Amino acid sequence: MEKVSHRLRPWLIGAAAVTLTMLPHTAFAADPIRARLDGRELELSVAPIIENQRTLFPMRALLEAIGASVSWDPAASTVIATLNATTIKAQIGSTEADVNGQRVALDVPPRLVEGRTLIPLRFFVENFGMAVAWEGETRTVLIETKAEKPVVSRDGGTTTRNGARALAVAKEMVGLPYAWGGTSPDTGFDCSGLMWYVGQQVGTELPRTSHEMFEIGVQVSRDQLQAGDLVFFTTYAPGASHVGIYDGAGGFVHSQNAETGVKVTPLSNPWWAERYLGARRVFR
Repeated sequence: MEKVSHRLRPWLIGAAAVTLTMLPHTAFAADPIRARLDGRELELSVAPIIENQRTLFPMRALLEAIGASVSWDPAASTVIATLNATTIKAQIGSTEADVNGQRVALDVPPRLVEGRTLIPLRFFVENFGMAVAWEGETRTVLIETKAEKPVVSRDGGTTTRNGARALAVAKEMVGLPYAWGGTSPDTGFDCSGLMWYVGQQVGTELPRTSHEMFEIGVQVSRDQLQAGDLVFFTTYAPGASHVGIYDGAGGFVHSQNAETGVKVTPLSNPWWAERYLGARRVFR
């Protein structure tokens, strides 16, 4: 559990042209949004926009720059993008996309703006295994294509190098006490405090609460869990009120309560299984 102080996810193309003034909850500023790919500034014929705190980006400018192949299905108003072993299909106006046959929710749908297709940037970039960051001072999106490659774990599963490192740190904490609001081995941990500490050790800045953590990274279905993914549960409060880190072998490391402290629990445990909420990949 945790002290609650208050969450790489997804986005493509609609049937009618939509003007900027018609887009709901869209933020505008005098300075246009810029983008840099591996340190190189991208030239954009259409300016990206921000909707509901998500950046919608010109489709071809993004996908071709990162090396993805792109096709368009006019009958279904759907973009199909493929890079390496990942294929993403997204439809204009739809709040779901298809990633390698799995339906994934989008925070904002793709849009047609002034005849151009804008897609949710973070969703595509992170699902293609790349990193993205926002530089607020200059209103610049920073895209890094050189993400860590997956590594094979002893049980035959895969994870990212950061995911493996994060899990190793969490396992070292097993046996330490639970402490409400705790974020250190010296004091003990609450559930999100443990994840926050793990992030600090591997160079990944995480929010402080499990509810906020559930809003970042890439959504992962249960059958696609990798070691190092964060797993969330609804326990003492609605929503993501508990968090742990998946161990790649059917269990998760978490700071459970004052009686047990930091421990490993099977995801199949009936009490936890019926309270399972979802998973996010934040260590990449």
